[in-house]
Amino acid sequence: MDEVIEKTAAVDVAPEHEFYVVRAALGKEDKFLDSVWKMLEKKENHGIYAIFRPETVKGYVFAEAENLTKLVDSLRGIPNFKGAIKEPIQFDEISKYFDKASEQIHVNERDMVEVIAGPFKGDRARVVRIVPGKDEVVVEPTNMPVPIPVTLSLDDIRVIEDSNVSSESDKEDDEYGY
Repeated sequence: MDEVIEKTAAVDVAPEHEFYVVRAALGKEDKFLDSVWKMLEKKENHGIYAIFRPETVKGYVFAEAENLTKLVDSLRGIPNFKGAIKEPIQFDEISKYFDKASEQIHVNERDMVEVIAGPFKGDRARVVRIVPGKDEVVVEPTNMPVPIPVTLSLDDIRVIEDSNVSSESDKEDDEYGY
């Protein structure tokens, strides 16, 4: 009787989970995830423990699964599923996508920025407004005769001059009478 209890206890221990990279149709990652969530709610013993998609990685989704075979068998037939990379990856490789604080760019209104991507690449602009929750800013390019507000991603700009630093230097100039 003791042997049966020991075997049952051994089965209750969670098997080691592995992380896999799943390919999804480019631009359809959210639809793919919605379909996966619906499948996970209906199907039992699918072998998938977690699935997520970082915003910065296009065309790929990360999954924590029991093994590759169960993962692919569960996802086969789901729209926008394009396959899975055979080799499991270490959690350290995907943990950087969980740490959002380390990659924040500090931008304030009235900062002078340089556009580093897109049609305005190389232009200087002044930040007019920061779009909350979207990692976007509204800027006005300084080289245009008529200021036109343009919405850009934080990834597309680089801060050249901080408005706080320039306002402090203005205060110093006022003290000396310049």
